[in-house]
Amino acid sequence: MLAFSGLLQAQTNSHYHSPSEGQFHLDQRPVAMRILYIAAHPDDENTRLIAHWSLFNGYEVAYLSLTQGEGGQNILGPELGEALGVIRSEELYAARRLDGATQYFGGAADFGYSKTVDETLEKWNEYEVLARIEAVVKEFKPDVIVTRFPPDARAGHGHHTASAVLAIRAFERLQSMGRRGGYAPKALYWNTSSWWAQDLEGAVSSDSLAVLQIGGFIPELGQSSLEIGTLARGMHKSQGFAGMTDRGARTEYLQLLKGEPVDWAPPVLAACSAPMPFPGIYADWTAESPYLIDSLHSTVTVINESEEPVRARFDARKADGHGSRLTAIDTLVAAMNSFSFKTWLHADGKLGGMVLHLNTEDGIWTETIPLSPEYVTSDRVKGEIRRPVQLTPKYSISYDVPCLVVQEGGPSVLKYALHRYGTLPAEKVQIELLGGGITTQRDVVVEFPAGQSVVHLSAELRPKKAKGKESTRGSISAYLKGDEVPLMTAIPIRYDHIPHQEVWVDGTLPIVTTPIALPKGLQVGYIDGAGDDAPDALKQLGVDVKRLDAATMTADDLKGLTSLVLGVRAFNVNQGLAAAQPLMEEWVKNGGHLIIQYNTATRDQVTDHMGPVPFKLGRDRVTVEETPATFLAPEHPMMTYPNALSSMDFDGWVQERGLYFASEWDAVFTPLIEWADPGEKRNQGAWITAPSGQGQVTYCGLSLFREWRA
Repeated sequence: MLAFSGLLQAQTNSHYHSPSEGQFHLDQRPVAMRILYIAAHPDDENTRLIAHWSLFNGYEVAYLSLTQGEGGQNILGPELGEALGVIRSEELYAARRLDGATQYFGGAADFGYSKTVDETLEKWNEYEVLARIEAVVKEFKPDVIVTRFPPDARAGHGHHTASAVLAIRAFERLQSMGRRGGYAPKALYWNTSSWWAQDLEGAVSSDSLAVLQIGGFIPELGQSSLEIGTLARGMHKSQGFAGMTDRGARTEYLQLLKGEPVDWAPPVLAACSAPMPFPGIYADWTAESPYLIDSLHSTVTVINESEEPVRARFDARKADGHGSRLTAIDTLVAAMNSFSFKTWLHADGKLGGMVLHLNTEDGIWTETIPLSPEYVTSDRVKGEIRRPVQLTPKYSISYDVPCLVVQEGGPSVLKYALHRYGTLPAEKVQIELLGGGITTQRDVVVEFPAGQSVVHLSAELRPKKAKGKESTRGSISAYLKGDEVPLMTAIPIRYDHIPHQEVWVDGTLPIVTTPIALPKGLQVGYIDGAGDDAPDALKQLGVDVKRLDAATMTADDLKGLTSLVLGVRAFNVNQGLAAAQPLMEEWVKNGGHLIIQYNTATRDQVTDHMGPVPFKLGRDRVTVEETPATFLAPEHPMMTYPNALSSMDFDGWVQERGLYFASEWDAVFTPLIEWADPGEKRNQGAWITAPSGQGQVTYCGLSLFREWRA
């Protein structure tokens, strides 16, 4: 698995300091304060405050996100789980490159929405996460720790509450260690707001509440800290956090939780002789390929665009990653000149990365820059494109679907592909397909022509019979002939706001054999939402699925359809649905069945009117995936035809039962199921259906988009 380690810091692999940026840094005095901001997820951080502290006040700031956000949702594309965690982590790095802070991770699992801090601490292994927080504090050595959330139920999410609870525990433990000579921060604050504390204005005079005015303009950068903070927040694009640029002034509140009050008066910026970045120095390390399999040729370059010579010393550094064959190099780079050298990268795991030490001959300017290898290409529209060099297996396997559903009683075709990386000679590769619950061809010879990186293949599967009316589960894996470790799957991440890369995950394909019946004449239309696997899953069941565009859809497009399914969060992301409402309602009136998957009741909803029969969305959800479902209308046709549902259909779910259930609905709706998380009021809004004219409308808040892959 390729995932970020718990203590990774953000780095910029290529470095450039413009003259104005260099002067901006030179005009600041030495760092007056170090601040560690702690929260649960990517996008929880207050980027406006972080940017103000870092760029306007000149404080040294770091953000510790306890998770990588892999349990969330993604409005950009289909990536969920590990791949989404990588996307959201890279979005944090992108935000830090703008707001000037350092990024840390806490290594906790984002297992989805949690209603209680107790559940979160249990699933996180609180002592491991606590140890990671303490390790970050000892490394970064902050004067002040600031939490985003309160340590109680007001935080609204078990992860949020737990991040504050663990920050407090870490602070208390470090204070105890500090009394014995160890490092300890001075104070712990909560970055509160009127969202949580309704009496803020009345508490302003309290000694424990600090009030900060932020938003100062930075002439050298041509922007205010609020503008930069807004741009940094906009890097969380997978969560839809880009928006209008914030300008002017803003008030922030800091509630003292532990320790002694801190003087938050901004430091006076004055010229000083402290070590600061060089103006006009560019350094990078580029490789001939993004894939490091055995060895790879690379080039290190330093360009000095300043008016005085700079001494550059390169040292290899030890790490558990790609290795470079490099001894220390020490050279003088003349003014308006450059220096470069070539080095080999080796996938031996003994050395990794490089450190560049820069200084002027008089010693006034000095800087240490960590470098990591990147692959650089160009695009006629996008310009220069950079991506990290990755340790990569020679081959990977991919499948057309994340989970193969096989109809009982007949053969099924598995479509898959073998990929290769690095040099691409003509070659033959022999692989084996092995799996339980199926029979298939075992040995496959794959022929790669020179220059071709992927070969598409297919295999016929003959599933074993299901047991009665129950589905049976199996899996299939691909092996290089003679290998004992199965091939992995590489998920390509290709978004312009973060580096392109592959996420390596388990290459085992789940297979479900099911005795399922389909109604005669079933024709399904599908309008995309924020991305899910429903169309592919339906096709595997033998359903004829027609993809439709809400913005251009006509009455003729709907003719012949028996059902129309809207993708998850369709009313949040698909602008064409507002204008398409009358067309869909007329189609339902004439006998169609409109099925609306879950949406969120937020400001980005394109219309509050989501169907021909009125209902309202709430925020209720059931997060315990083992919660039993009570069937409220067991004889309803949706529960019995063409396949009867039973409690077994709710076994083996992942992460949650459902979310954003209906909170109010017209009396003609029939609630189909009822359930509740432990200790909570039972809820009937997860799955409701109603007649409309000759047709029907259904709202389904079940987390089917997660179950397709399970």
